[in-house]
Amino acid sequence: MLQLEKTVFDSLESAGVKDGDVLLAAVSGGADSTALLSALASLRSGFCLHVIHINHSLRGDESLSDAAAVEAYCEKLNVSCRVVTAAEGLIEKTARRLGIEAAARDFRHAALRQEAERLKARFIVIAHNRDDMLENTLLRILRGAGPAGLAAMPERNGPILRPLITLSRAEITGYLLKKNLSWREDSSNKDERYLRNRIRRRLIPVLDEYFPDWRQAVIALAETQALTAEFLSAEALRRINWEEASDGKLLCALSKFAAESQIIREEALFLAYDRVTEHTEQKNTAPAPRRSTIRKAAYAIGSIKFEARDGILSALQCKQPTLEECASILIEAPGVYQFGNLSIECVAGSGPAWRFVIREDFSKK
Repeated sequence: MLQLEKTVFDSLESAGVKDGDVLLAAVSGGADSTALLSALASLRSGFCLHVIHINHSLRGDESLSDAAAVEAYCEKLNVSCRVVTAAEGLIEKTARRLGIEAAARDFRHAALRQEAERLKARFIVIAHNRDDMLENTLLRILRGAGPAGLAAMPERNGPILRPLITLSRAEITGYLLKKNLSWREDSSNKDERYLRNRIRRRLIPVLDEYFPDWRQAVIALAETQALTAEFLSAEALRRINWEEASDGKLLCALSKFAAESQIIREEALFLAYDRVTEHTEQKNTAPAPRRSTIRKAAYAIGSIKFEARDGILSALQCKQPTLEECASILIEAPGVYQFGNLSIECVAGSGPAWRFVIREDFSKK
């Protein structure tokens, strides 16, 4: 058994995959997912393997060729494959609100969830590797994030399983070469308009040259932040008790909420967000709230609105958010507030009214 296949085997065993379980593998046709599919097919014994390929309809004929290549390889392996294709222009239309990467990710996550529900799959198997985790952590450091955002990408997160997360991209490519397997190259991975590609193609070579041990340092940071995030979550649960009202709102005493430190208050809001969206489609399709944008006390996150009234803080679901509503701040007094790329100046007006001047800070893009 090759080392990559042993790594996948150990991951499946650790996750408790058993006879009769259905596994849904997300396969783009790139090197990582091709290697994952090859390993899963080689190890297939007892569990039922299905593949989903998602065509975002963003790269024309190249996207169609990717889908055809995945279907052909699945047929060779005798693995059931389903191709889900976005309607022409759908991702671009959604991108006006969210940005192209977030729009594609939301479509992909929704397709994965729906196919997993249709198949009654126990696990969705994703081909994220160690380099993906490192790039993701660097991206969040540059954009700004708290402990949960900087936490290491876990090997298992609920139904999501990442058997290749401990392997480098070079190790995965080496496996493919040993097995004489070809893979598809996504031309958009060279497009430096995307921050992730600039990190991969420009920043990482500089880090490799001047800070050769940076990978282990970032992994250690991510692991420490994962422990910090876990501790904060447990403390917020212990200190701030949300009670569910008959109308679906979550309620807690405002005085108790306000008495806690800012980091505990912030964590409590995100826990409330998770609870309110737990059994809804919104959790999987709405833009993920960005913890880095929270300043002072946060009273809106994604599709969840928080209201402080009559000594009670309530959390309830509201309409589908726009990009600007994906995270919000409570402006408590006149002043200048930084919100992502926006500088928001609050000026006292006549009577109780406030006037807001919003400017975009292009240096933060």
